[in-house]
Amino acid sequence: MYNKRKTALIALCMIWVQVIVLAGMPSMAWSASPDNQASTGAGYNPLGGPPYPMNPDSYFTDDYGNILMYVNLIGRIGRPGPLVVRESADFGTILTLCGGVTEDANLKKVLLVRAHPDDNGRQVYIVNLKPFMKKGDRSTFVAIKPNDTIIVPEKGLSLMKIARMASVVYPFVNLYNVLMPNN
Repeated sequence: MYNKRKTALIALCMIWVQVIVLAGMPSMAWSASPDNQASTGAGYNPLGGPPYPMNPDSYFTDDYGNILMYVNLIGRIGRPGPLVVRESADFGTILTLCGGVTEDANLKKVLLVRAHPDDNGRQVYIVNLKPFMKKGDRSTFVAIKPNDTIIVPEKGLSLMKIARMASVVYPFVNLYNVLMPNN
């Protein structure tokens, strides 16, 4: 009886940790506001963004005069979501700040999607980051503007994708074998 309770408690704790990880940390834990800095002892974060509401389609400055902007990150990267970067940030800087790309990322077809068409009317760019990752060649980079979205897609077929599909199909195959009598 004791082992069942202990096992159930451990399972509940593991589920709770997964819920916290999937839902993300509370916004207060990541806040760079002066009130939170006093309670956590954290220093000033120049890339934390302003503590006041603002239009994400524009540049803004921090207390030191650095020009900053919001960039959105989606796909096969370490930490997807909005990111505050300096005006001069390029793909290399942004990929470093977001925790890098995953093993199943398709670096040949990274998309840069603008919130509004730029001066030449383009709104979507396909960027090949393979030369940068292999040789440090930045010639394929496109200038990044406020509220741009960078999408790092998944490779077409990978071992991870096959394993995910098998983990979804296997329970149904197993259930079929259990329920259907062998002839």
